[in-house]
Amino acid sequence: MYLKELRIWNFRKYGTIINEDNSLPGTTVHFHPTFNLLIGENDSGKTAIIDAIKLTLGTTSDDNLRITDEDFFVPKEGESTTELKIECFLSGLSKEEAGIFFEWLTFDHEGKYELQVRLFAKKKAAEAGIAERIDKYIKAGPEVSSTRLEGLAREILRTTYLKPLRNAEIELQPGIRSRLAQILRSHPAFIVKDRTVKHELELTFEEANNRVEAFFDKPYGTDQDKTIQVQLLRYLEEFFNKPVGEEAKPKSLFKITSVKLNEILRRLSLLLEEVPSGLGSLNLLFIAAELLLHDDDLAMGPNLTLIEEIEAHLHPQAQLRLIKYLQEKVTGETESLGSQFILSTHSTTLAASTQLKHIILLYDGIAYPMGSEHTDLDSEDYEFLERFLDATKSNLFFAKGVIFVEGDAENLLLPTLANLMDRPLHKFGVSIVNIGNTAFKRYVKIYSRSAAWLESYPDTKMKMPVSVVTDLDVRPLQYYLDKKKKSDDELPALKDIYIIDEENIDQVADQMKIESTQITHLINQAFGTKSSFREELQSYAKVGVAAFTKIIELTTKTLSAETIDSLRTHKAQKLIDNYGTMQGNINLYYAEKWTLEYEIALSDLGIMLAEAIFTIQHKDLESAEREEKFKAHKESLGSLSVEERAYKIYRPLLKKNVSKAAAAQYLAVILQKNSAEAQRVLLTDGNLRYLRDAIYNVTGGAPENATT
Repeated sequence: MYLKELRIWNFRKYGTIINEDNSLPGTTVHFHPTFNLLIGENDSGKTAIIDAIKLTLGTTSDDNLRITDEDFFVPKEGESTTELKIECFLSGLSKEEAGIFFEWLTFDHEGKYELQVRLFAKKKAAEAGIAERIDKYIKAGPEVSSTRLEGLAREILRTTYLKPLRNAEIELQPGIRSRLAQILRSHPAFIVKDRTVKHELELTFEEANNRVEAFFDKPYGTDQDKTIQVQLLRYLEEFFNKPVGEEAKPKSLFKITSVKLNEILRRLSLLLEEVPSGLGSLNLLFIAAELLLHDDDLAMGPNLTLIEEIEAHLHPQAQLRLIKYLQEKVTGETESLGSQFILSTHSTTLAASTQLKHIILLYDGIAYPMGSEHTDLDSEDYEFLERFLDATKSNLFFAKGVIFVEGDAENLLLPTLANLMDRPLHKFGVSIVNIGNTAFKRYVKIYSRSAAWLESYPDTKMKMPVSVVTDLDVRPLQYYLDKKKKSDDELPALKDIYIIDEENIDQVADQMKIESTQITHLINQAFGTKSSFREELQSYAKVGVAAFTKIIELTTKTLSAETIDSLRTHKAQKLIDNYGTMQGNINLYYAEKWTLEYEIALSDLGIMLAEAIFTIQHKDLESAEREEKFKAHKESLGSLSVEERAYKIYRPLLKKNVSKAAAAQYLAVILQKNSAEAQRVLLTDGNLRYLRDAIYNVTGGAPENATT
């Protein structure tokens, strides 16, 4: 039995959606049967969801579950609602559980048992001298014929709740409200079915009490009548009134504790040996104690555990071990079908270590489960993301907007550019996610919903703005001219370039004896040398001399500025087609000529990039000498055409003589030093438009251009 779905009307931040037919819940949350991790930025509604479950199903620790004025939704108009409703749908009932809940049972669309539990709360105005109050009641069954849920059925539904800033030391200590006693009292090892038979612990403490009593009745010293008990009785005879008639004399007893099981459990404490322990260790001990109740395969009910901010008091490695254990417990070889966990977190470590299908992303008042039936991801996407969603990338779950980039340079430069545009990303809650490659589509599909989801919830497309920033990666004419100058033997005549296009791809594939689908990603990619072209083809199949000669005939094109422009047009269209199926919140922005650094080199920021690269190359020189040499270098650049200058600036990065990441770091510093000029260029230069628009898209600005 597990919690399948939660629906909320007018509770906390979740209101009610009004349509033509009826009032829909402010939010609906679909849960995985075993493990769920609620993720979202602050105030995204994680606590409201956990509290809604607690209020409806109850908790094993008998928490004070009152509805207060603050629990009622307040719309923008400012007038608080007077009624709220929470529905829990429980599924997967066993026959035994169905028997217990028989009078409240319904059936889902597949004809399986389903239990609907419903909480209603309503504000009652003050009247007849009675102050305003809130009426709350819990019912089960179909809404039109629901009845109050009471007795054993109510007890079975109770959840285990671990609050975020708990004091584990107090929770594990003895006392009247000892949580440890509550846990043990619910464990099968302490449930006494036959009340005429004493529990083993009761017998143990009874024996211990008898031995203690005997000790205090035993004489000490030389006087055989001198016992502690006799001495105490003498004082009592003086302190108490004289007994009258059959009234008994006062008598004291020395005991360890009462021999009743509940009293014994209340006096137990749980420690890590005898050494003082820190909060982290005690929290792990406390969680371990709570999980005792999940080891009973015969337990009835959902056996649901709610844990808020599980990372509280736990360092990252402890978080990781705990989250891995909980996932393995309910999904691995040691699977326990009777257990369900719902956790909330702000930890990117936990988000990265949790399987994507177990994550529920909260954004803009909507809960987006990441299971395969709800997203546009396929099985291969899930496998890929399980391997590569690390802690640095999982911050995409905690943002108001996301920029995906393919390399370190963009990752380092975009925050600086956003600052120059007066749109600092951290203030807008925007995360930059560095993919490290061009596999954007797998990541951005996280933000796309399945057709089934959109059919059921047509107005719940994910609205989180996403910018994909990438390179067109078509080399300019200057690249091939440079190759010609350096290597006449390897390069054919300047007019020769080799391109597989849509017209010749099938014939090329026939020559290679492979399916054309294996090389479709090479369409419109230009190769400037026969050796580089053949090396690429050989990675797919062995290509003989005759076959390669034929392929050369099929793919030879005339190299010119027009050819390069044609390649750029085809590559841009391919990018647009690839991302054109993405939903409207995902926008593509690309470097229209080649790469980020080349676009900057083409712009009026090119000289600043040249300075950054030159500084790295000559960092061993004294600053005065370096400045003098750069002045000469700058003058030489001024005599070139825009394209020639841009290529010459970019060339050290292309040849890997200078790291792109290092160049980006140095450039960021130079941009900040020259912020006024850098800002002017950034806001007006056409070569940098795609970067401006990517930033505007996620910060609520007005992009000049976006391709979706």
